[in-house]
Amino acid sequence: MRLITGLMSSLLVVATPAVGHEYEQSSGTAPDGTRFYQDSLVIRAPAKALWNGFTETSAYRNWAAPVSSVDFRIGGTIEASYDPKGHLGDPDNIKNEFIAYIPGRLLVFRNVQAPGQLPGREAYGHTVKTVEFTPVDSTHTRVTVSGVGFGKGTSYDQLYAFFSEGDGEMLTTLKRAMERSKR
Repeated sequence: MRLITGLMSSLLVVATPAVGHEYEQSSGTAPDGTRFYQDSLVIRAPAKALWNGFTETSAYRNWAAPVSSVDFRIGGTIEASYDPKGHLGDPDNIKNEFIAYIPGRLLVFRNVQAPGQLPGREAYGHTVKTVEFTPVDSTHTRVTVSGVGFGKGTSYDQLYAFFSEGDGEMLTTLKRAMERSKR
């Protein structure tokens, strides 16, 4: 847990986006020499609804993946297939394990199963992803996704390139789904 706390402290000191801006992206090197990225987007939805979007199966399916299951607890997982014909338990599904959380504010997880076609997949389990929910006001929340622990080498480079772009797209998808449901 000290590793996660240390990484989060380093991350917050180096790359905390200013509240009030719509979308921000940053990256850098942590004190241990690993790289990190951070994508942040203000979404017109209360923090609780966005939290539920990551911690409840039905809410996750509504915005993220048509075939998915969320077992929200320490040691529980988010398993997803982006193929509507996929099935839970398929070896090419993505599966992330919850390793820490602060209710309503922070999720921390690590990959335990990655699709075969994911660039750099062999390094994915050595990184950590966080999702932070920061209320801006009663109807807007800043959601910040960070990837930390990207070391040196081709696998880490490929994975970093994939997620440092892909998580921004994920936030945009979340924003569209949540704001569409408000209409």
